[in-house]
Amino acid sequence: MKTARYSSLLLSIGLLLTQCTLDPECTWEDLYPEFESYVHFDDVEGTDLTLIGPEFDPSINLYTGYVIRTDSAYDALTAFSIDENCPYCIYPEIDFSQYTLVGFPLEISCLATNYVKLSATSDGWQYSLKTADQTQCNQLLCDNFGFNWILLPKSADTTNIAFEVGVARYFCDC
Repeated sequence: MKTARYSSLLLSIGLLLTQCTLDPECTWEDLYPEFESYVHFDDVEGTDLTLIGPEFDPSINLYTGYVIRTDSAYDALTAFSIDENCPYCIYPEIDFSQYTLVGFPLEISCLATNYVKLSATSDGWQYSLKTADQTQCNQLLCDNFGFNWILLPKSADTTNIAFEVGVARYFCDC
């Protein structure tokens, strides 16, 4: 009799466990859908400029647009990383008579990817940055900073550059 009760108890627990899921309910939401409608200016080039992160360099301001037009401004931007002898940093030579360096540093999760579009507007340029974050529930800590640098030709008037950022991500019931 005890064996029958234990068997039915284990069977009941087993049925309950199969109806319970440990997977979170997640929905993907694009909080920056207008990004998809922006037309990207084709004469933009990427650059592999990599600096030491803002956790070490207090002069790097996250969530602030950077527009570097001169060698001296570039030297000031890279000075801390060079002085600290950063082994993973990359300092490409940039001809500032030909290009303006534009970027927007921000912290992103390990599973996120940034997409940049530079669009011509009636007021100048719009630098748009969209972060697509695949993270569900667990934030992986990896000190991942994206500087998102691009080179805009000097032939383009860089007097007015507006910065706009947004995100597409999972929202979960964790």
